[in-house]
Amino acid sequence: MQAKELTKKPIGILKHSAISDVIKKLLENNISRLVVLDSGNPIGIISQKDVGFFLFNDSTKYGLDKIPLSKIMNKIEYIDGSTTIEKCAKTLIDKKISSLCIKENNQVGIFTKTDLVRHYSKNHSKRHKVVDFMTHNYVSTHSATPLFKVLRKMLEHKISRIITKNQSEQPEGILSFKDLFRISLELGSEEDDEGFTLSDQIRRGFLSENGFGGISLAKDVMSKEILTVKFNEDLSSACKIMLNNNVSGLAVLDGNGGFTGMISKTDVTRALSSMN
Repeated sequence: MQAKELTKKPIGILKHSAISDVIKKLLENNISRLVVLDSGNPIGIISQKDVGFFLFNDSTKYGLDKIPLSKIMNKIEYIDGSTTIEKCAKTLIDKKISSLCIKENNQVGIFTKTDLVRHYSKNHSKRHKVVDFMTHNYVSTHSATPLFKVLRKMLEHKISRIITKNQSEQPEGILSFKDLFRISLELGSEEDDEGFTLSDQIRRGFLSENGFGGISLAKDVMSKEILTVKFNEDLSSACKIMLNNNVSGLAVLDGNGGFTGMISKTDVTRALSSMN
């Protein structure tokens, strides 16, 4: 199968839009990235991860409704439409990116790791087990940890989501940048009844021991359901669970039902890359 068979029309956003517009569009469409457009032409790409790292690292005093997205968007990675799926997967892994674009007949198509997971689920049943590509070493936090400490850990490890555990060291939920974006919108609307703003004070509050990040715990913000799969399950079955529930990863259970690692869309992409 070729790359062009997986592509779909991207959801775009105008280059003059503010980062606050990006956040709202990502949440409204329940997607992880947007193509940036200038007069209808794609000029860049911006992801949930890009916004999160900028949002909580940037030192500017402007609110997000004043910051143009051109400040943090990335260049589009193009690939030939005839490229094999396995080679595309290798490109994503080698370049540490989550999407590729194809331009044919002045039309741009995009495909992501989600599309690769869908491809794997349909075409590679009984080829690999979850244990073959699961990640044993993962970053986690406890659900009772103050939010500012959780966020600092995410920034330190350059991750956009983190597993939360209970006191018994069992997975309890996942906290992602998307969860923080939702809280940001709520705080911004409370601050300005006339429209959404997100001030420097609120952004800093997430990382402050004395602000919102100090009085809130991971369990107050996290998504409380974490889906699981057994280590010896077929990898294509794990793909179906991720796709059916619109999640990026699953907790992996060992033979005794204990938590032993994670399997993610990136791991499935690695599986496809190994077949190149």
